[in-house]
Amino acid sequence: MEKRCIIFSAAEVRDYQKLCYERCPDDFIIAADGGLRHTEKLGLVPDIVLGDMDSMKGHRVPGGAILFPAQKDDTDTMLAIKEGLKRGYRSFVIYGGLGGRLDHTVANIQSLVYLLERGATGTLIDENHRVFLLRNGEVSLNEPYHYISVFAYGGPCRGVTLKGVQYPLDRAPLSPDFPLGASNQQKGDRAIIQVENGTLLIILSNE
Repeated sequence: MEKRCIIFSAAEVRDYQKLCYERCPDDFIIAADGGLRHTEKLGLVPDIVLGDMDSMKGHRVPGGAILFPAQKDDTDTMLAIKEGLKRGYRSFVIYGGLGGRLDHTVANIQSLVYLLERGATGTLIDENHRVFLLRNGEVSLNEPYHYISVFAYGGPCRGVTLKGVQYPLDRAPLSPDFPLGASNQQKGDRAIIQVENGTLLIILSNE
């Protein structure tokens, strides 16, 4: 299994059991700003704590935390992503990056593009969602999420195929200006998503 960089960001987590994080021995954990609350709730000791810590007022910040000014170009999550890339990680899972402020959610989705452009992969996970990008490739889904949505991201997509779903597609085009791929549903034990050319934003939801 590829070594993972696990990032905990500051968005609210209401049900830690549904978050379903299980630490692998080689996971490298970064708590970004208010993500420190999540690692504490889960009984985890992060390898790095970093950020401007503006979400942690009145909360003890551990010694050795890497502190940044509040006025900066990078979000705290992006700081964590850059730190993980610098350390050689190419597989990222981000908890606490969905929900909360909409602008931060959009910023975190854009961060997935940042990873993709640098030869890495990223997934955003909360209690009910899993969000990731697929570029010029194929993915097989075995988890029974209630909804599967696929959107052209950053430009048109060609050759989009969806199998094992209620509304299949066969090498169809998808455009970023029309949400044709919203709210599909898996049929059976496995669904397959393919895109021949372009980048798909894939959102799996149980809500």
